[in-house]
Amino acid sequence: MYREHIYRLYRVNMNLKEDESLLLLTDTEKDYLLALIDQFVESARAITQKVRHCVYPSLGGHGKEPPEEVWRLAFGDRAIDELRKKGLFEHILLKEDYSEYEALQILKAYAEDVPQVVVAFPYFSTTHTFFRKALTEGFGCRYASMPLFEPEMFYGPMNVDWDYVAKLSLDVADMLSEAEWVHVKAEGTDMEFFVLGRRAIADTGLFHHSGQYGNLPAGEAFVAPIENSAFGKLTITYGPDRKLERPITLKFRDGAVEEIEGFEPYRNYLEEVFKRYENARVIAEFGVGTNPGAKRPDNVLEAEKILGTVHIAIGDNHTFGGVNRVSFHTDYVVFEPQVTIGGKGWQKRLLEKGRLRT
Repeated sequence: MYREHIYRLYRVNMNLKEDESLLLLTDTEKDYLLALIDQFVESARAITQKVRHCVYPSLGGHGKEPPEEVWRLAFGDRAIDELRKKGLFEHILLKEDYSEYEALQILKAYAEDVPQVVVAFPYFSTTHTFFRKALTEGFGCRYASMPLFEPEMFYGPMNVDWDYVAKLSLDVADMLSEAEWVHVKAEGTDMEFFVLGRRAIADTGLFHHSGQYGNLPAGEAFVAPIENSAFGKLTITYGPDRKLERPITLKFRDGAVEEIEGFEPYRNYLEEVFKRYENARVIAEFGVGTNPGAKRPDNVLEAEKILGTVHIAIGDNHTFGGVNRVSFHTDYVVFEPQVTIGGKGWQKRLLEKGRLRT
């Protein structure tokens, strides 16, 4: 029942051509994803016969590297065998210390039949992974990442004027790239951090050129803040996929969460993550929503794209201009914010109570 929308995704968002190869990925976290992949495969075959797909066991968290079977499907057995022989592959999967340069050189030397287009809609995100980075930066793959995707999104944030979303996203990204610092204020939130020297990225939803990647639904401009620069407090009312029973507040010092205030089950989850991954505390991303069709606050894939919101993430950011590498990345949306950006001798109000001022 979603084939027309999926076909439009291929043609409009991905610019998929009949001579290109496509890799489709999802996981077992939700039953509806298992049903949806069949429609993605059938719609793709109306354009190209070079279609591969994989359904892999749920990884249970965002930002974790996909399992070995996915790597082999994307890069071929020779490349993965060589990474194993060099002792790199396990370090990659665990996001431990390793040379990305060396890993990428091996992939380039041994990979076979790498797809030109990837549409990944596992429940848990593959965006902030070396797998995605290797495909886009190393092989020029066009990559759509759709974590937490629900089919109803075809009728809202996917049903927009993508040229408008792209232009607005690019304009905001340019302003963030010029800025040296950012100040965010909202109810319960007051944070400052530096972005000097960090290039912002526009998530336009149009992945037509070599190496382009982003979310679908798309519609944001985002940047990796300087990791040790965040001070202040961030109050969150929504987790990735639900409204919290009670708000909790993350207190930042020297770029990382040093304390959580408030009592809510999601606090316990975060504290367990921080015990397992110390670097999960670190500020990772600042983004501005630019999609006028995005409305839902209880699904972060859509919520972070809502026009007039901003989001702040913690965890991994090494794949888009930062230096923190960890098997965790989660965004928290701030509603009706006041955002000021600036540099030496200038400042600009970017958002005023949720109204974007470009």
